[in-house]
Amino acid sequence: MKQALTSWLFCIGVLALLTGCGGGSSNNSSAPEPTPSVAPPPAPEPVGLWTQGGDNQGLDAYRERLTTVGPSFYSTRGFAEASPAFDAGADAGASTTYTLEADVDEHDIVKYDGTILAVAPSRSGCCFVMEAAVDPLPESEGSGQPGISLYRTNPIDGTAEQLSDIPLGEDEAVEGLYLVDDKLQVLMSTAWWGTFGDALTYPGYWQDQEVTLEQYDLSQADSPLLSARLTVEGALLASRLIDNHIFLVTRHSPVIEGLVPYPQTSEDVAANEALLADIDADDVLPSITIGGEPVAPLTLDDCYRMNPDHPLARELPADPSVTTLLAISADTGEIINAACSLEPISGLYVSSSHVVFTYVFYGETDTTLIHQLGITDFHYVGSAEVTGHLYTGGMLDFRISEYDGVLRLLTTTFTGDPEDQVDHDLWMLRPSEDVPELELLSRLPDESDTAELGKPNEDLYGVRFIGDRAYLVTFERIDPLYVLDLSNPLNPAVAGTLEVPGFSDLLHPVNNDLLLGVGQINLEERNFVKLELFDISDITAPFSRGEVLLGTDLSYSYSPAQYNRYAFTYRAGVDTDRFTVPYWGSIESEMDYQSVSRVALMEIQEKELASQSALVFHGETSLVDKFGVSDETRVVLDNDAIYIANDGQLWGGLWSNPEAVLPLED
Repeated sequence: MKQALTSWLFCIGVLALLTGCGGGSSNNSSAPEPTPSVAPPPAPEPVGLWTQGGDNQGLDAYRERLTTVGPSFYSTRGFAEASPAFDAGADAGASTTYTLEADVDEHDIVKYDGTILAVAPSRSGCCFVMEAAVDPLPESEGSGQPGISLYRTNPIDGTAEQLSDIPLGEDEAVEGLYLVDDKLQVLMSTAWWGTFGDALTYPGYWQDQEVTLEQYDLSQADSPLLSARLTVEGALLASRLIDNHIFLVTRHSPVIEGLVPYPQTSEDVAANEALLADIDADDVLPSITIGGEPVAPLTLDDCYRMNPDHPLARELPADPSVTTLLAISADTGEIINAACSLEPISGLYVSSSHVVFTYVFYGETDTTLIHQLGITDFHYVGSAEVTGHLYTGGMLDFRISEYDGVLRLLTTTFTGDPEDQVDHDLWMLRPSEDVPELELLSRLPDESDTAELGKPNEDLYGVRFIGDRAYLVTFERIDPLYVLDLSNPLNPAVAGTLEVPGFSDLLHPVNNDLLLGVGQINLEERNFVKLELFDISDITAPFSRGEVLLGTDLSYSYSPAQYNRYAFTYRAGVDTDRFTVPYWGSIESEMDYQSVSRVALMEIQEKELASQSALVFHGETSLVDKFGVSDETRVVLDNDAIYIANDGQLWGGLWSNPEAVLPLED
């Protein structure tokens, strides 16, 4: 009995032990409830250098920038953009505006669609670089100024008939035109922003200005019909046309009496705090109208501003201006998308997929900040900072390019070393997949390849990114052409170099085997326009296939195509390409001085076989005008016809007889 009881107690103990270890029956009601799993808190959204949104945070950021003592404000010397591709295929027919990107059009004072030729009396020209301060802006010519002339061309004999004239208002200056699908887009401003210099950093230049975009229906070109009109308060920085959308970039500084735009003392801060306490968002944003009716596509909270907690955040100069980016339908004139920025911006690049803003920061080490937005909805992609200065404007636009998702750019750093005052660096950037940032893929030179781009004290002249290559020209006394292999973005390299006399400002891709240079050469203390054809079929050993000098019968020659891409006209053919270069010079003697203006007609023959290709001077047209060739001289090529818009006149004739290209009767 005692043994049985002991056995029973042992079983009970074992059962209890097993139950306590979780080994009992699942129906045991005394078993503890399982601990529910707790989901980890969601990871915070990754943030970049630029941010937006919030409730009145845009206004708070605007006030804070202008009520903080910051560094002095400097500007980069220029504005604008990009890099083109080329089509070495079939005959291109009529020439078009010479642009940086093959699929991104740019406004210009002459546009042609193969039938209608539109010519505007603009005073702006191209946004080339001016190192010195800009003089006061010229007065408008008044309501008696010429309007926009519309012509119907006859390419068979090189003639044209004027169909109509679109008059301009008293205070309107045409910055440029677009002509697509029987619609003429006219971009105007109340100020002339043809050049950009340090003086334009002051907010007064962005105040009390207005940009207007008018759309005309040309289905009846002899009676153009105004179909849409948009106005933006501010001054024009740039515009582009992509897939029937016009991208308009303007800059506006609100008028706040007594505001110190760049506070440097505690007294400045106190004065600004008192003034800014009573403003609201509507006092800061530019006014925008469509058809005379106000529209509000933006709020101040929509504006991008710097995230102070980001590693790239830095103390930037105060800036009271707002930069506005609008996407406008070229069909209806409606605003499709809008964005704005409260941050300093001094450069702009536009590809078919992205908008890139840049800003040169002057500090202990000068750097360039880069901010990338998507083209479809202006979403923020990311930012990066690189050493050196990335200037844009005129030929400097070619220093930045996007290809196959990689952003490539060339910066210049001033070293202060008299033995080698400038360094040039290539940077390869790509959007990060994880965070809104641009990650550095590579740099040239780097630790593994320390050879500099350019010899000591050589400045950077012509630059061109083309596909997975880059070409650049540096110059002090002789012109080294560098060919860069960018096929591996992680390891770019100098593939080959070539030294020739002179230098090239503009580099044009003929095809994968040929490169054209437009620049200068000095002969016996006289400067002449130099055109040179480079054979790049072997990128490790580029060489020259010949050069042509323009105006050697003159005392000197110079071309606006050296600093203004729109003055250069290029028409690709099947086997032979044609291009024109306007230039001027003088014939000087002890007793006389005569100014000369000409347009040179050039051909690249046998272009499909580099070993037999040749640069050929075809002839030239002499222009006898009041002012002669200028940066507003434009040439249009259509099959054998040639049209020249110069000094308010339209010239016409045939390529086969350049001496007979003459002014056309109205």
